[in-house]
Amino acid sequence: MAYVVLARKYRPQRFADLVGQEHVTRTLANAIAGDRVHHAYLFCGARGLGKTTAARLLAKCLVCVKGPTIDPCNECNECLGVIEGRSVDVIEIDGASNNKVEDVRGLREQVRYLPQSARRKIYIIDEVHMLTGSAFNALLKTLEEPPPHVTFIFATTEVHDLPATILSRVARFDFRRLSSATLVGHLQSILAREGVSIEEAGLYMIARAGDGSVRDSLTLLDKVIAFATDLSHVSAEEVRVVLGVPSQLAVASLADAILARDAAGTLKAFDEIVASGQDLQQLAVAFLQHLRNLVVVKLCASQEVLVDASPAEYERLKAASAAIELSVLGQLFDRFARVVDALPHTRVPRLILEMGLLDLVHAEPLLPLGDLIEHLEQISRGAPALASAPRSAGTPREISNARSAVDRPAPAPAAPSPQPTRGSQPPPREAARPAPTQARGRAPEPAKSEFWQMIQDSGVLTGASEEDPEPPEDPDPAWRRPEAPEGPKGEGNGRGGNGRGANGTHSGGAHSGAPYGAHSGAPHGTHSAAHSGAPPPSGPNGQSGDPGVGPPGDDTCATGACPGSPRPAPEAAIDWANLAAFDAWEALLGRIAEEELALHAAVADMGVRSIADGVIALVAPAGNFGRDQLLRPESRAQFQELAHLHLGAPFRVDVTDGEACLPDLPSLTLVREQRRKALQDQVNAEARAHPSLQALVQAFEAEIRAVKPLSP
Repeated sequence: MAYVVLARKYRPQRFADLVGQEHVTRTLANAIAGDRVHHAYLFCGARGLGKTTAARLLAKCLVCVKGPTIDPCNECNECLGVIEGRSVDVIEIDGASNNKVEDVRGLREQVRYLPQSARRKIYIIDEVHMLTGSAFNALLKTLEEPPPHVTFIFATTEVHDLPATILSRVARFDFRRLSSATLVGHLQSILAREGVSIEEAGLYMIARAGDGSVRDSLTLLDKVIAFATDLSHVSAEEVRVVLGVPSQLAVASLADAILARDAAGTLKAFDEIVASGQDLQQLAVAFLQHLRNLVVVKLCASQEVLVDASPAEYERLKAASAAIELSVLGQLFDRFARVVDALPHTRVPRLILEMGLLDLVHAEPLLPLGDLIEHLEQISRGAPALASAPRSAGTPREISNARSAVDRPAPAPAAPSPQPTRGSQPPPREAARPAPTQARGRAPEPAKSEFWQMIQDSGVLTGASEEDPEPPEDPDPAWRRPEAPEGPKGEGNGRGGNGRGANGTHSGGAHSGAPYGAHSGAPHGTHSAAHSGAPPPSGPNGQSGDPGVGPPGDDTCATGACPGSPRPAPEAAIDWANLAAFDAWEALLGRIAEEELALHAAVADMGVRSIADGVIALVAPAGNFGRDQLLRPESRAQFQELAHLHLGAPFRVDVTDGEACLPDLPSLTLVREQRRKALQDQVNAEARAHPSLQALVQAFEAEIRAVKPLSP
């Protein structure tokens, strides 16, 4: 006789033999005992859980000559016919092969006939989700009101593919996956009858690989038995070799090396696992599962929640989880989960997996936001900072001990040290903090994040500010513009002038080396000109030679009506005769940008040579976009019309070959880039020299990676 595989040889013949589906067997047994059998049943669930077997058991219970009974005899002709698949009244239909509407119509014609020998006629349709929509529609009426001698039993693994009209006409039973412990017990009972002995650790490997399916687990068990040389003792290592899954000890060793921050040990453990022929995807999933098990053991401290682990594995997990913080495990899991997601889409999975493991080795434990605020408050009270603990050296246990030391309250000081005063004792910090008012003409304060507000409220950054005087309410504060170094005293109109000179005179920026546009250094935006009583030069927004930069949010400045400001209204012509060539050019482009932005963008890269005698001399290389635009008659006429309007005199445009450069032939683009760099350098220097930021950097052993100005 041919060999019968274990899944068929040990197929359950009674409801009591069906493992792990007590919620199904008890309901069916009570329905049979109480004569409350439904006319249509639906068994759904994953593969290999016993859906078809349960359908045959129910059929035997209904057609047995001693029935209907919950315990069929398995000896009568009807029971044997169901077991051997030759019963004429228990018809099994493959839904994948008979899925057409014609097949259902034939079935509908047959149900009208009485059974030949059995008490009832039973139709078992496997993989019922494969039926077409027309076939389902043809079955609806018969399924809703079948003849009294007919029972339908459907089985499917894809219950979501069934139409709602079918689901509403059947009694549904969902078959559950079995736990590893339940599967191991079932496998041990079968091995005892087969005379085979396998280590418990190996059986747990089979159960996990079977993924809760009884049939899949029995198929793997057949494979292991065929591989083993000594059936009286099959080791767990033999099972691991057959199944091709990494051992739990190897994965645990890999995890221990990572948690110990041992890069060399991590690579060595990884190479050993790969050299044994393990699949990289299975290894990654096994390692992620190990991290999850550590978290579960750490949180629950009970083996009942870890149903897939043997008692020995649980003890190892418990010992390993005691040496690591829960937050660190969660962060490692999140990091490695992204590596697992990337593996199926890469051509170099080993490299991706190696780099993912090394990333876990040097990953710094992140501090929760609540703990960070708490430590900031401790710093303000004089307690030691968290950064005093070892940062990159040491195990997570040492880092946890360091954090625990920080959490202990600091000893109270013997006596408070007197604070330096200016004539009188300063009021409390809360009272000394001014109300958040906005000065007239000043730009609104940038919005602060909630985290930064909590730092300020904690008092960490207010220690150095109590003795500092209030800064003057400058509508154009110094941190918003690059500070121009003072040049030699003079009255010339050097290019890029408008820099701050001695006695309020006009300094030539080209000689002092200040960047272009370092204008209006005097308070309140005043601009002293040392020329024959000429009116102060102004930009399009009434500012000194700096178009487009005005106090935002204050419309009175747009009309030249700012309090204390002598600037003319923007409609006034640009005083180009008393300005350097670039200053007049920048003011002109600022006004053009408000009317013709495309024309402004076209000429922004062109260098200006001079503005005099009714000619605007520009330079641009051949093929330049702006030059090509100005060569068009309509664009040239439009530009000259705007120049006449804003300069107060007719001008023509003369473009010659050349490249814009600083300082001789400046363009608006080059000057703005120079200003941006100067502002960035100034803000970098101010931020790195700020005492409060230095205190934070020192307290947390941090570094300032980037500083961005609040305004361009």
